[in-house]
Amino acid sequence: MLSRLLRDGLAALWRRGRATLSREHAIQLRRARDFYESGDLAESRLLYERILQKSSDNAEAQFYLGLILGRTGSYSAAEALLGKVVATQPQFVDALNALGNIAKLQEHWTVAEHHYRRALSVQPGNTTILANLGLCLRESGQLETAELVLRRALEVSPPLPEAMLNLALTMADSGKQNEGLTLLRRALELDANFAEAHAALAHLLLQKGEFAAGWPEYEWRFQCMDAPTQDVYSYARWNGGLIHDKVLLVRAEQGLGDQIMFASCFSDVLARTGQCIIECEPRLVGLFSRSFPGVTFYPYVAKRKPQWTVNGVLPDVQIHVGSLPGLFRRGSTDFPRHLGYIVADSSRVERWRKRLAQLGSGLKVGISWRGGAPRTRQATRSISFAAWMPLLRQEGATFVSLQYNLGAEEIDALAQTSAVKVHHWQEVIDDYEETAALVSALDLIISVQTAVVHLAGALGKPAWALVSATPEWRYMSFGEFMPWYPSVRLLRQAHRGDWLSVIEQTASMLAAAIQSKGTATPFQMNIEGPKEVC
Repeated sequence: MLSRLLRDGLAALWRRGRATLSREHAIQLRRARDFYESGDLAESRLLYERILQKSSDNAEAQFYLGLILGRTGSYSAAEALLGKVVATQPQFVDALNALGNIAKLQEHWTVAEHHYRRALSVQPGNTTILANLGLCLRESGQLETAELVLRRALEVSPPLPEAMLNLALTMADSGKQNEGLTLLRRALELDANFAEAHAALAHLLLQKGEFAAGWPEYEWRFQCMDAPTQDVYSYARWNGGLIHDKVLLVRAEQGLGDQIMFASCFSDVLARTGQCIIECEPRLVGLFSRSFPGVTFYPYVAKRKPQWTVNGVLPDVQIHVGSLPGLFRRGSTDFPRHLGYIVADSSRVERWRKRLAQLGSGLKVGISWRGGAPRTRQATRSISFAAWMPLLRQEGATFVSLQYNLGAEEIDALAQTSAVKVHHWQEVIDDYEETAALVSALDLIISVQTAVVHLAGALGKPAWALVSATPEWRYMSFGEFMPWYPSVRLLRQAHRGDWLSVIEQTASMLAAAIQSKGTATPFQMNIEGPKEVC
């Protein structure tokens, strides 16, 4: 339904004669709004576009079409439409809030904060705007201010669950996980079906190593508003039991690194099934097929008809790949002490070893310094390339870039101002089989939180992951090793934003590894397994 302020704003426009509606237009607006509220954004968008073709200054059509474009990623077009609305209705809180949300999605923190504060100047007690402003401040690193704003949002009665969620996330980022857990549970007391709160609770529990409690909450990820749309199949959900006479479909979801991590459960799946087909990111089909010969892998591309349906395969049961750990990794002792479960192409590995040998003696080290995307905490997961100089200047090591997206440009820029040499081969970035082969041929991987860490760990290669003070749940909130990968060592920030001490520790460890090259075990591995959480 239209908010009171939106309704009043549109009424004001109509009274001034800026939107003259015919009966036909009124019916179209009502239909478009009904489609929007039912979740049919495509049909709603078509109707609003038709309305604006005939009445280009219709504020309601501009507003809702702006919301739709913002929700579907067309940010510039959305901002243009919503800007028109605000130009004619400067106290239009809904439009100002939407502009703030769109700026926040692009990590334009200052712009987002401006829109939210402008909206609050109109409605100082609007808890939704306060919750959004608090989230914006939290994501831009202003934790103390975010906490103040969000506590203000919770002063109303009953408190807004969304504000409670955002405060919980802020507390977790401040290192106060237990307070975050308490707030999330309070939010769920107010709204038991609040999917985002369940998902956040899952992340905090998993981060603490409370796997048995965390995985059931993790299943709420499909109900979150930003969950990708997937086809719905009628096949029964697999419960992990023996099904040697049935065909199991394991469905793809999430990103490259997650799929590599969850693939550690494939051996458990194979032990319980007859025929198994697995969807995965197209770049992983070759790697996975080589590593798990008893499985048929199919590339998964969103919004395309699955290839296994074209081949006439009819599954009996199904499960999403991210749900496998809930069956097989319910305690810390359930994580196997493997030496790698993915196998790179041996001929490519040998070719890379020969190529690396031509670069001279010493350690061959792969590096990646930027992780994530604007919507997946890129700022928290990245270190400026220039900050790596204490490592890159060390003698006795040759450095190779594993950085995707503009890595070559940053290397070239650094080469202009220093004598540091970092090798970058574009074919490694363009072909994931080459990436895996090169990683297998290297001595060590040093990376921020990105898919390269998962790839190295799954291949059983020594890797050092440089981890923020508030890492993603996969990296846990404690400990020196990841339960998923015995070969991955974690170097953690002591304080939020303090990468300098992490780089210094890494440089010291690298110097020691260079000194010990040629020994049987120059890199420490987690051969004892994770400790139980008390």
